[in-house]
Amino acid sequence: MNLKGQLHIHTTFSDGSLTIQEAANVYNDLRFDFIVISDHDHLLKPGYRDAIESVKSNMLVFLGIERTVHTRWGYVHVSEIEGEEEKLYIFNHPFEYGLTLKQSKECIEDVKKAHKLDAVEISHQGFYTPAFDSVTIPYPKVATDDSHALLGCGRAWIEMDCEKRKDPILRQIKKGEFKCRFVGGQ
Repeated sequence: MNLKGQLHIHTTFSDGSLTIQEAANVYNDLRFDFIVISDHDHLLKPGYRDAIESVKSNMLVFLGIERTVHTRWGYVHVSEIEGEEEKLYIFNHPFEYGLTLKQSKECIEDVKKAHKLDAVEISHQGFYTPAFDSVTIPYPKVATDDSHALLGCGRAWIEMDCEKRKDPILRQIKKGEFKCRFVGGQ
């Protein structure tokens, strides 16, 4: 089954402007098959898990948390995404940190010493950042929206041929068996 997925969405449970249900409705209307709600750890409001579990949608809705990880380069973000038993860890938006590719690779290695990593984003707010789509970063590269508002929804996503279940999707991402897509191409 060909699936379209979004791995990075913020809502009113941290610094986004859409509720979890509103975000799910937007991505459902854009014909997504699965989404990850990934609000910031330090801003999370009570009831987050319950709100995600109560979403009414035909899509799979994953619970994620964008973790703040402190490094010698300052703080960075790593999304932790829960399946049934699997977890996926994504180094988020390296473009945002203002580091060179060499510094970014060193930062990723620093994070890896204290935190598990499975993939790296090659997008910034849904736009392609080719500098980080480098073979010298030895992780699968994912395209995400990192949406905080309606305008940021549906700019970047991944597509994969996979059964529509959480753990198989996460395992396939870890193996790099998907394609990154952007509105207008890359």
